[in-house]
Amino acid sequence: MKTTRRSGFSLLELIVVVMIISLLGFLVFSSSIKTQKKREILDPTTLQKTFRESFKGQGDVELFCINRCKECYVAKGKEITSYEGSINLGKDVKVHLLDRDNHLVQIEEQGRIKDKKICLRYHLYSNGSTTQMIITNNEGIYYLPSYFGKPQKVSDIEDAKELWIKDKYNLRDSGSYY
Repeated sequence: MKTTRRSGFSLLELIVVVMIISLLGFLVFSSSIKTQKKREILDPTTLQKTFRESFKGQGDVELFCINRCKECYVAKGKEITSYEGSINLGKDVKVHLLDRDNHLVQIEEQGRIKDKKICLRYHLYSNGSTTQMIITNNEGIYYLPSYFGKPQKVSDIEDAKELWIKDKYNLRDSGSYY
């Protein structure tokens, strides 16, 4: 009797190997996609959180926006790069600060870059604090605290001013946090 020697793999063996490799590939790639961070849309309510998460531990970082706040850039040291995430800061963005006498002051000119007016400057300091400000746009009024708390949409600018003053006085007692 002559025995025939089989060379290669049967169709069933090849199908099983391809299925195992496909399953492993799916598991590896699906877990890497889940861990990949999805950047939030940059708007007044997500500005603080997104900026802190994106640039944590990178020292002083500044975000500035031009073209009616539709185009933003990030400055780290002397390096300036375009902000890669989505931006929706609204139309007619205006920034207000509180002066020493607790009067609201609208910041008209925040500088120029590429010969275009900067409509928003937002700073993340190395200690984790950020620029405290009130932003108004066509969608509402937003209070952005510097240290603790979350940005809040408020009903009018006086409410935002009250939140600012309240935070200022709470920070005088901040030695108990450290």
